[in-house]
Amino acid sequence: MFELCEKERNIKISLYIATHENDTLAAIVVLFRGNEATYLYGASSNNKRNLMAPYALQWKAMKDAKEMSCLSYDLFGIPPNEDPNHPMAGLYRFKTGFGGQIIHRPGTWDYRYKKYFYSLFNIAEALRKKLRDLRKKR
Repeated sequence: MFELCEKERNIKISLYIATHENDTLAAIVVLFRGNEATYLYGASSNNKRNLMAPYALQWKAMKDAKEMSCLSYDLFGIPPNEDPNHPMAGLYRFKTGFGGQIIHRPGTWDYRYKKYFYSLFNIAEALRKKLRDLRKKR
């Protein structure tokens, strides 16, 4: 992704990393294109959550977007509504906590190019989710 964006004139992609005392706490990838900035990916550690590293990274990226004359910063996707039982409820709270306007767009759909591999993927994904849920219960 970074190599592809390097070749484009009007596109810049940035990786932001938050660290504290040699611990990597969070990272995000933001795409800047024309007058729009879009948050594409992010991850954070449970280590030192009190430092709120993901918020600091988003704020830095938003400030950079403003410096690049971007008119919008898209946090790119939230659950359809505020449902505390939704598996991504925390993501909803995080992203809507910055304010801004919620825009509903059509979702994504899978195209089954090879049905056998698609079925294997779905089985693996279901197992991954069950394991995640078991770990959360502990």
